[in-house]
This record gives sequence, structure tokens and C-alpha cells, in this order.
Amino acid sequence: MSPAERYRRVAAMHAAHLDQGFLATLGAPFLTEVYRAMDEAEGSVLLVEEADGRIVGFMAGASGMGTIYRRMLRRPVRLASTLLPVLVRPSRILRMVEILRYGRGAGVDPDLPRAELLSVAVDPGYRGTGVAARLYRRLETHFALQGIGAFRVTVGESLVDAHRFYRRMGAKPAGRVEVHAGQGSLVYVQEVSALPVMGA
Repeated sequence: MSPAERYRRVAAMHAAHLDQGFLATLGAPFLTEVYRAMDEAEGSVLLVEEADGRIVGFMAGASGMGTIYRRMLRRPVRLASTLLPVLVRPSRILRMVEILRYGRGAGVDPDLPRAELLSVAVDPGYRGTGVAARLYRRLETHFALQGIGAFRVTVGESLVDAHRFYRRMGAKPAGRVEVHAGQGSLVYVQEVSALPVMGA
């Protein structure tokens, strides 16, 4: 599977299965550019799990959003062409600004880790098979290899199953934030175990 096809499939999965979030309303073409930037930017990662020749789950994380934003801005014409058709309503522009502000750390406790899990989705037919847990552990390894000792996860208050999953994986509640005005989310912190020293 080519990188371009992988980004398109991840974007389609996001739009289909993370449809409660604002980003899904911006459409698959824009999400394709988001995941391309996450995969290409320094300090961020896009992890996928495949089965039967298709992507059945993905997870994205980053040590900061700045490099992702800069990567997206390298293709200004493509970025504009994916955004302009959907940002015709002022309310969408406001919500986009809220996401950008959050990505730059506005409203986030400065004591929380800068690194974070950005998104995760699993095909409904593969839920309960360990896909999300394997992706989560791979993300931990990615951060450990960068010398990052902890990362945060922001979860909408109403997403009961997600809260249960992160607690089971060892994440600890660390606060509350509003990415969008009037919509609360809980923030978890996951400590990252150091990788074993070779030969020790």
C-alpha cells in the first residue's frame, strides 16, 4: 500500500468512526492532509494495523503540534483547496481556531506532558481483538525511543468506553480541559516505561 493510499484510508476511517469530533466534519480530503503531515513531520507518528489487506486500526501521536502545522503549510494550495469548501460557516472557523489554540498549548496545564496521543480508531469488526492496545503500546515505544517519559490523552467526557480503555492501559486522570467552549474533556497522563538497555 502506498503512503498516499494509507493516508486516504486512515482519513476515511477517521471520518467514519470518529464522527463525533469536529475534525470529521472537515472531510476526508482535509483529513488526508492532516495524516500525511503527522506521518512526515519530525516528532510525530502515524501507526496503522492491517489485516486482510486493509487498515483495521490506526493511532497518531506527536511530541508537539508545531511541526505538524508547519508540514501542512508546505502545501498551501492543496491545504486551501481541502479547507475552503467546508469553512463556509463562521462557526466552523471558530472551532478550527479553538483546535489551533489548543494545539499550541492554550488552556493546557503547563505541568502536563507536551507529547500526546492525537487520535485513534479501530474498525468495528476488529474491536475487542487487541488492535487498540497493540497500537497504544507501539506509541509508548515510539515516545520511549525519543526519550519522552510521559504523554497525555484528551478524552471527551461522554466517551465512557474510551475512559475505560485508557485507565486499563495505565493512564491516570490529570485534569479537565475545554478544547471547544462548553464541551469538557478529561486529560489523562500515561507514564512511558524506559526501554530495556541492550546487554543489561
